[in-house]
Amino acid sequence: MLITEILKKKRLGINLSKDEIDFIIKGILNRSIANYQAAAFLTSSCIHGLSNEETLALTFAMRDSGFKFDFSKYGKKVVDKHSTGGVGDKISLLLVPICMSFDVIVPMISGRGLGHTGGTVDKLESIIGFNIRPDKDEFYKLVEKNSAFMACQTDDIAPADKILYHLRDVTGNVESVGLITASILSKKLVEDLDVLVIDLKVGNGAFMQSMAEAEELAYSMGNVCKLAGVKCNIIFSSMDEPLGYKVGNWLEIEETIESLSGNSPPDIRELTVELASSMVHLSGLFNDRNEARKEVEKTWDSGLALKNFYKMIESQGGDLEKSKKIHSNVEKIDILADNDGYITQIDTLYTGISGIIAGAGRKTIEDRIDYSAGIIFYQKVGDKVSKNDLIAQVVGKDKYKITEAADLLKKLIIVGEEKPNKKPLIIKEIEF
Repeated sequence: MLITEILKKKRLGINLSKDEIDFIIKGILNRSIANYQAAAFLTSSCIHGLSNEETLALTFAMRDSGFKFDFSKYGKKVVDKHSTGGVGDKISLLLVPICMSFDVIVPMISGRGLGHTGGTVDKLESIIGFNIRPDKDEFYKLVEKNSAFMACQTDDIAPADKILYHLRDVTGNVESVGLITASILSKKLVEDLDVLVIDLKVGNGAFMQSMAEAEELAYSMGNVCKLAGVKCNIIFSSMDEPLGYKVGNWLEIEETIESLSGNSPPDIRELTVELASSMVHLSGLFNDRNEARKEVEKTWDSGLALKNFYKMIESQGGDLEKSKKIHSNVEKIDILADNDGYITQIDTLYTGISGIIAGAGRKTIEDRIDYSAGIIFYQKVGDKVSKNDLIAQVVGKDKYKITEAADLLKKLIIVGEEKPNKKPLIIKEIEF
């Protein structure tokens, strides 16, 4: 096969065969296909889309490009969750310690920030010493100790996806149903899963801004999971404003601890409980969702989930106290209300971009993150404010960057005369 002929075929909108997709993935791995050729494949896939057969072939080719876990000897159901990407979305950081309290295994392989959204891996890397790349033996030791781990892709876990993930981010090829499906599920299906719960974001701050787009992605992912023998529940949640009050890597670690300590923003609590109860219910531990929900809330309120969070961080080498000292010395710029009224809108997509400008994300693969940088909201949509009230604060080490970020953020927060009607956080769900 010739890569140029395959690329020409896809550029013309002709579907590729399984063998052609396997050829591309093998070529990306052995470097016989250059990054610019891989980028051409991604661009054509974004423009023309991927058929169901192409999506399935790409998912399995990337899944099988490296090491796969086998947790069968532990005799427990294996569960995980994935979010399609949001602003202020630190839910995974709460879900793992909650699920550690139940008789399941949670092997969470997460990604870095993609586009305007934050990544769980970047948040965890804000913790000094946290080992985000355990070796194979250490993965299993963590499962034996905690029944869980949180990690990024190592070089031998879906390595083809790791390459394509970064290329999609820096070449503007993120918003593709087929590519998103293959990227998410190639990483998740290496985990030997029984259950996958997906938090599918919809709205201004999501990659899927309409329900029609979100449902297309849901059925794409759900059908691949079904063919892989994995129970899948997809919960659609609103991303029309940032989740919680803090956006940024270390800031979201802080808000996770605050939330698990009993001071959770209502939206963080609602979404976390719904996702966690779905995970443990589908694992077969409870007869119905309401029973699972009550047990999840009991685990949270008892303080056990917080203890599990500290145990997980310590088990993977993290030092929270040292991290707090390093990230506390920051510059700050306040965003004040220009007039009396109600906050009617926060442009979530550009809030994410403001965070990147402040230093909390990457514009290119080579960019270094300022883990202390981000945005703290003091008011959210629907809140009443008076002129000169503090609405938000941009923080970070670089005064120039946070000044630029604050100038943008100020334009994104709209204060109007009438209190807006807020949309429900949880919209609907589909089980496969």
